Amino acid sequence: MTVVWRWHRWDQLDRDQVHAMLKARVDVFVVEQTCPYPEIDGKDPLAWHLFGYDGHPSEGRLVAYARLFGPGDYYPEPSAGRILTTAEGRGQGLGRAVMAECHRFAEATFGTRAVRLNGQGYLKPFYESLGYSAVRGPYDEDGIEHWEMLREG
Repeated sequence: MTVVWRWHRWDQLDRDQVHAMLKARVDVFVVEQTCPYPEIDGKDPLAWHLFGYDGHPSEGRLVAYARLFGPGDYYPEPSAGRILTTAEGRGQGLGRAVMAECHRFAEATFGTRAVRLNGQGYLKPFYESLGYSAVRGPYDEDGIEHWEMLREG
């Protein structure tokens, strides 16, 4: 699958993009993982939003997503969150691709290779394979084991 990546600030998103983003996040984190949690957390206006489309953004489906905060927004380093691939996008290496794009963007935009995230426990080996190390955890977040992880700069 060829994925087209697009980064947007909150004020650049149109209603269709906001709908697609929230639908994907609710589908994955609330419905698939049966985890009722406050998806609308008030942090989106501060974040950069990465959309991965399976084709041209005006015609393709959203198959991957992440949001990235700048250094100092929540941690000293840029921090990634709400990282997902949709059911349609799974099994095609998009997890690695979305993380590679987050790393590329953080380095180009913020001048650092360091990225921090709070990942679900079952994904800890995946993030370790990308150069992350656990710095805190495990801890419970919304009934799911999580680890705070850092990719050093």
